[in-house]
Amino acid sequence: MKQIIIALSCIPIIFPGFSHGLEQMTVMYFNRPPYYDTIDNQAQGFLVEMTRQIFDTAGIRPVFTEIPPSRIISYIKSQEKPICSIGWFKNKERESFAKFSIPIYEDKPLVILTLKLKKPLFDRHQTIKDVFSDRTLTLAKVDSFSYGVIMDEWITTYAPPVHGIQSMQSLLPKLIFNNRASYMLVAPEEISVMLKEAELDENHFIALDKPDIPPGNKRYLIFSKDVDDGIIDKINQSIQTLFPKK
Repeated sequence: MKQIIIALSCIPIIFPGFSHGLEQMTVMYFNRPPYYDTIDNQAQGFLVEMTRQIFDTAGIRPVFTEIPPSRIISYIKSQEKPICSIGWFKNKERESFAKFSIPIYEDKPLVILTLKLKKPLFDRHQTIKDVFSDRTLTLAKVDSFSYGVIMDEWITTYAPPVHGIQSMQSLLPKLIFNNRASYMLVAPEEISVMLKEAELDENHFIALDKPDIPPGNKRYLIFSKDVDDGIIDKINQSIQTLFPKK
């Protein structure tokens, strides 16, 4: 089952009891290969595996649950139960209702993904800000996603036409392929897996760069504010031990 939606009242929480000597914490993720995925009812993906190592080193047993991204944010905002989620970008709006770990990963810089036949529409623009200013080009995006502080600010400032959805990112290239949107923003490491999941031929698409696109975004573990700071400190120590800054 590709998507598991569980009522908040049924979600496991951090508790003082122990299983094999470990505290437990609910760790929510959503379907976004290669970062996170569900295969044979098991949480998979390279950020999921990193999180397993981090929690194991911290002495906490993660209980992984796949939830759509918009619901994850709702659960974290509710602060009814302690919750963690994997791989989110940090911005001021999210810091108002959540806590964050230190970074666990840094993406490659974002690229514009579009159809090869639409490339001339983007070649006429020198910068990503010019692309955002073009009212004939529609950005496909998941409503709850952040592209990092700088890109989020530019999207707000230049207000490109947007076709927003609340579900999985793999639906975005289908919008582009069906001419319901012109392009999307994506980290290069996601493209091949995303198009395969969307059952689209990668040969129809092209990734374009612009010189003003910022460096890759840092990804964090995000926590509801009722998660104890001491637990986050243990997790941060694990991150520093396992993945020291180069």
